[in-house]
Amino acid sequence: CAIHHAPNSLAASVVAYQDADLATLGLTREQCESAVQWVDDRGAVASAHHAVSRALRNARFPWPLAGRAIVLPGISRIASRVYERVARRRSCDSPNSARRSF
Repeated sequence: CAIHHAPNSLAASVVAYQDADLATLGLTREQCESAVQWVDDRGAVASAHHAVSRALRNARFPWPLAGRAIVLPGISRIASRVYERVARRRSCDSPNSARRSF
């Protein structure tokens, strides 16, 4: 899956990587298959729990606090392990891909 932040807005689009223009986003299929991706309006990419952190930091209060906490030293290591456990159970291979805004 790929998450792309809309410029100058709190809105973000969630796009299945199968539907995204990966080259334009600066991503590869392998990156998207291994972890969720966040691409900001400048083209900077974050992966896995760092992508979750970026999404939360761009949400409405109080979620930005959680987004900042996820990448703090010590917590980041735990967040990485939690992300890996969740990611092993996720499926982005659905033929019915969806585009959502949140």
